[in-house]
Amino acid sequence: MDIADLRMLIAVVDNGSITGAARTLNRVPSGVTTRLLQLEATLGVALFLREKRRLVVTPKGRLMYQHARRILEMMREAEQQVTSAEPAGKLRIGAMESTAAVRLPEPLARLHQRYPGLALELTTGTSRWLYEQLLDNQLDAIFAADIGSDEITGRAVAFEEQLVLIAPAAHPPVRDPHDIAGKTLLTFREGCSYRTRFIGWFQSGHLEPGNIVDLASYHAIMGGVAAGMGVGIVPAAVLALFPDKRTLSVHALPPTTGDVTTEIIWRNGMGQANILALQACLRPDSS
Repeated sequence: MDIADLRMLIAVVDNGSITGAARTLNRVPSGVTTRLLQLEATLGVALFLREKRRLVVTPKGRLMYQHARRILEMMREAEQQVTSAEPAGKLRIGAMESTAAVRLPEPLARLHQRYPGLALELTTGTSRWLYEQLLDNQLDAIFAADIGSDEITGRAVAFEEQLVLIAPAAHPPVRDPHDIAGKTLLTFREGCSYRTRFIGWFQSGHLEPGNIVDLASYHAIMGGVAAGMGVGIVPAAVLALFPDKRTLSVHALPPTTGDVTTEIIWRNGMGQANILALQACLRPDSS
């Protein structure tokens, strides 16, 4: 059974006769009759009852007709989405947690307002995990940091972030890694680009971090630091989300550690209209 069979079945049901279906399909009646008999033989069921010069659709024939209409409609929809220059279909976005919480709400709201038919999905994770999901075609675009260049992805600057070190409120000034030597580091799990920068900052002072505690969110990291569990590294922008900033002290990091560029990354040749629409909505003044 192929698409031509489905079109033939629809034409026969819609016209109520072989002759009418032949006119619709621009074929000879005998050809339609032969194809219809072959389809019934393939399926092993009678799709029509023959009553003199009339064809009466059987219950199974009606069911097959309904499925055929849906299949052809899905094909037309898929063709329109694939060939259209307008954003359409599903857009699976991945982002670091801080980016999803602070940077993306407004751009995604603009995107949804302009293209209400675009189905958005948002997943959070570490930069490395998001990149692997993108390469595995599980995500269409990601917002990540410190992902090396390659030949299969396109990318553009999305946001500039400033990382800061946070410690309990009464902690003395932190100027270099020696000022927090022996402290517990509160970070995301391995694969987080900010964690990698944090550890690299320690190693730049010829130190190795001691105890590292993996936490699942920035609220957990900031809460743990406020409670005296250790120190952490967070984007300055997420501090606004913490309810009692008086329990924290904030310390600057050198530009090589603290200045971070978040990129939007996508696979070349995949969903270009959707990606362009997403990029445009990252700009507040975009129209």
